[in-house]
Amino acid sequence: MATFNPYDQYLNVQFGTADQGTLILMTFDGAIRFCRLAELHMERDDRIGKGKWLAQAFDTVAELRKSLKPEMGGEMADQLSKTYEFICHQITLANVFNRKENLKNALTVLERLRETWKEIIQERRQSAAGAGLIG
Repeated sequence: MATFNPYDQYLNVQFGTADQGTLILMTFDGAIRFCRLAELHMERDDRIGKGKWLAQAFDTVAELRKSLKPEMGGEMADQLSKTYEFICHQITLANVFNRKENLKNALTVLERLRETWKEIIQERRQSAAGAGLIG
């Protein structure tokens, strides 16, 4: 018998009602959070915990990469795909060789991309609000 978890219910509602921009930011937030948790486990020399959270981070970035639409995004989608590939490679190196510098590289790029996406999303929302498309 499944137990009721209010946090899971909250997440289901949050994901189910979020717009595309919010979902993108939430995905970046998850990848960043997973990397930070892995970093914490690296500092504790907990290889199992590190591996668990790096796998979550890798999967999250892989989802971002799979969501790209090259037919619509053209060169930008191609560049993002390469960037996501770089991040996944850094996460893999951090996991296999237990190197914090690779994890820091991944985190730096993830944080910069998240901020860029945040700015793009805010600009689009302001444009849409100014055009009377959203209330």
